[in-house]
Amino acid sequence: MKILVIGGGPAGLFFSTIAKRAVPDAEIHVREQNPQGVTYGWGVAFTESAAAALRPAAPDVIDALTTNTRHDRMVLSLDGVDVPVQVGRSHLNARWSLLATLEKFALEAGVSIEHDRDTVVTESDLAGWDLVIGADGVNSRTRERFAEHFLPTVELGTNWLAWYGTPKPYPPSIILRNSEFGMLMVHSSRFSAEMSNFTVEVGQETFDRLGFAGMTEDQSRELCERLFADSLDGAPLRSDHSPWFQTKFVSCARWTHRNLVLIGDALHTVHPSIGSGTRFAMRDAVYLTQALTGAGWDIKVGLKEFERVRKPVADGFQAAAKRSIAWYEGLPSRTITHPTKFALEYLMRTGRVSYRDFRRENRDVVLGYERDLR
Repeated sequence: MKILVIGGGPAGLFFSTIAKRAVPDAEIHVREQNPQGVTYGWGVAFTESAAAALRPAAPDVIDALTTNTRHDRMVLSLDGVDVPVQVGRSHLNARWSLLATLEKFALEAGVSIEHDRDTVVTESDLAGWDLVIGADGVNSRTRERFAEHFLPTVELGTNWLAWYGTPKPYPPSIILRNSEFGMLMVHSSRFSAEMSNFTVEVGQETFDRLGFAGMTEDQSRELCERLFADSLDGAPLRSDHSPWFQTKFVSCARWTHRNLVLIGDALHTVHPSIGSGTRFAMRDAVYLTQALTGAGWDIKVGLKEFERVRKPVADGFQAAAKRSIAWYEGLPSRTITHPTKFALEYLMRTGRVSYRDFRRENRDVVLGYERDLR
């Protein structure tokens, strides 16, 4: 059995590890376009439920990814008024350390990994390998190369985001500011002893009013430091290839082509706002390995089973992500004045948390809100 994996991100590396463990005699090779140790971005999170779902596939791997920064409270802040709420525990890792950990386990399992390599899949690749996995992310060249077979749909979000880091320690937080330029928002969370995420999000009108389109990356970062100076308390923002971007919501009508299958963000995305992208990708790896194992590694049968079993679950995640996207993209047109109402709306925006659930976990917060309504 010869397996080629395109992309050394969470989906590709996790699949390689658990597949190699399932079929020790298989030859599994990963091609990654970035040089070793090079990645972009800051911290990524696993909720406790995500870790529990992934742990049976590779307990030692998941244990290694859940020993770092942990949070079980969140702060929703509106114009300087904070509403702390109880949420499910989450585990945060620096993106570079997460990838290093996943790569270590893959190498120990006997996977070969090639960095700084062209990742375009060719017809000779399909002919030369028993199975080819396209795990090359949201901007997948594999998906583009075989678009007529996968029939992808890519929708751009209307809001603009810039993903920075900061040395100020933040609990998981959503920070909203009503400003003269429009609504300003930040997603922040500490992911190591030294650093926190600090992702700024604005609508198109605010983006235009502030002139971000004509700024360099450093100019944008400096302006964001000024806009959120009260929250940052003098801490700097740091860039790591942090340009403004609009999220891509990807889905594919078909998941496979011959012996080629897409997984992770190459196949379908969720949205940064629901914090499940890494879990979503790694769960694809688990479902695919289980489907192939159940089919006795008959590639045609296993790929068909992977799509049949995984697709309904993935569609549910994407539906929740779309509700979250709609909520965020509707914020710039609104005026929000009540901090607790904002907190309630935020936590119930996907339809996966009910008012009853929120009230049970945050009784004092909700009772105060209900008194305000009388």
